[in-house]
Amino acid sequence: MRKLTPITFTVLLCTLGIASVARAQQHDNEPNPADAREIYNYSLSMDKIHKAAAATRSLQELGKKHPELNQSQDSSTIDGTVENINKYPEAVAAVRSNGLSPREYVVCFMTLIQTTIAVGMKKSGTFKDYPPKLLAQVNRANLDFTEQHWDEIQQITNGLNSDQ
Repeated sequence: MRKLTPITFTVLLCTLGIASVARAQQHDNEPNPADAREIYNYSLSMDKIHKAAAATRSLQELGKKHPELNQSQDSSTIDGTVENINKYPEAVAAVRSNGLSPREYVVCFMTLIQTTIAVGMKKSGTFKDYPPKLLAQVNRANLDFTEQHWDEIQQITNGLNSDQ
């Protein structure tokens, strides 16, 4: 398995921020309100997920050619992650060439991670129904969408982590 690098999985590193959904349920901590609102309001589609996955693969290839892009970066907020991508014109081009702006790439991936975590918890039996506090933070339409497309989404995301 290939080592995940900050530039290629800068959005995946945001799981610390997204994991705040789980922490919020346990410790009454709240995620960044602006980020939480933007993620909540974002609507997932398979087209967007395919574009984000293609952009991630492009960033992986870019990271192989330019190891300097793989330096640790702050990706705890949407703005911080977008700023990290925008520091590298080639990274911006890699994302844009796959049909997304850097911001939509980040928000799409953060939304996907958030909903995948929640649906995965439900599928594993952690809870039978989504808790009200989770539903206040995670858009029900995205949860339903992720459940309906679970196998395809898992195949896409697993492919991003495997050697090619």
